[in-house]
Amino acid sequence: MKITKKPFLLLIMLFFVNVGAKAQMYFVSGDTLWVQNNEGEKPHFIADGTVNPIYGVAADTSAGYVYWTQKKTFGAGIFKADLDSLSTEEIYSEAESARGIALDTQAGFMYWAENVNAGKIMKAKLDGSEAEVLIDGEGSDHTNGILDVALDTENAHIYWVRTGAIMRSNLDGTEIEAVAEITSYIQPGSIALDKVNEFAYYTDTSNDEIRRVAFSGGEAETVTDAESPVAVHLIEEMGMVFWVEDYLYSGDGGAIYSAQLDGSEKMMVKDLSWTRGALFVTNWNVATSSEAKQAELPDKVYLTNNYPNPFNPQTKIKYDIPEITEVSLTVYNTVGQKVRSLVAGEVQASGSYEVTFDASDLPTGMYLYRLTTEFGTQVKKMTLIK
Repeated sequence: MKITKKPFLLLIMLFFVNVGAKAQMYFVSGDTLWVQNNEGEKPHFIADGTVNPIYGVAADTSAGYVYWTQKKTFGAGIFKADLDSLSTEEIYSEAESARGIALDTQAGFMYWAENVNAGKIMKAKLDGSEAEVLIDGEGSDHTNGILDVALDTENAHIYWVRTGAIMRSNLDGTEIEAVAEITSYIQPGSIALDKVNEFAYYTDTSNDEIRRVAFSGGEAETVTDAESPVAVHLIEEMGMVFWVEDYLYSGDGGAIYSAQLDGSEKMMVKDLSWTRGALFVTNWNVATSSEAKQAELPDKVYLTNNYPNPFNPQTKIKYDIPEITEVSLTVYNTVGQKVRSLVAGEVQASGSYEVTFDASDLPTGMYLYRLTTEFGTQVKKMTLIK
């Protein structure tokens, strides 16, 4: 039978879980950017950083967007994804070595650190337009070694760590000053602000600690021990600090930890594989025992029978995967011709997934759908009746 193709009906509708409403933790694991809602729930894939590393992440959960910095073959870029559709776009393509990023959502601006030459702090609108250099370290040591920035929008200040000091300026880059001198023999790291109690928290990789210093200056103090900390983030309203430990030299991956703002009640939140210094957390909740039971992850690959079957013109296909793996889900006709690629080699985390297949432009007949992962291949049949 001749197939009449109708371009406006060539729809492959992929419906994964909507993460925009309650996305809470953004992190890099397996060199991939993920978002996870609550402890025990499965993470959702945002962006692949296996070839071009992802270094910084920030989210505007009220507007439903996540922003990140990522290395490219030449230079770096600022990217944005819609948390409802997870569609991605590059909004600024002329970054040189973009690292940590921070958002001023009320004013509509983003700020990021450029770890190039003597360092820079950049500013642009949230759509990537009107980019400008706020602070250029050439001829000074203001941004030497900079990897991250943090904002205190109420007091119109930017904070960052340079080699040997916690620094501060106005949001327009003027009135640059050292808040406190610090001892660090390794490149400066991440910074986060407790604006309520007026402390700047930072990662100290030379001493394997999370430390803090008062906005008013003075001596820095240790908050907690942390093995090779590379990112720190605070939830002020919950009185909690989160950080990423990167066990690069031991080859054991990494982990996300949390503690009270004074360093007490330290606990591991999440195991990570190959990671980077990217972390953003908001309203993180610990699942109850019943929630954790409901959120148990699959222990094997399983491809379910599609439903409904027979169908016209749409049907749902569900599958489970036990570990992070590359996934392909493909539909064939009975003579072995590929008619759809529903999931095309995406890296997905352990969890349960659902895809809606729309066959509006296909003829009545039997079709095969094949799930391929690193753990093997499974094939099932479905019937389209028009």
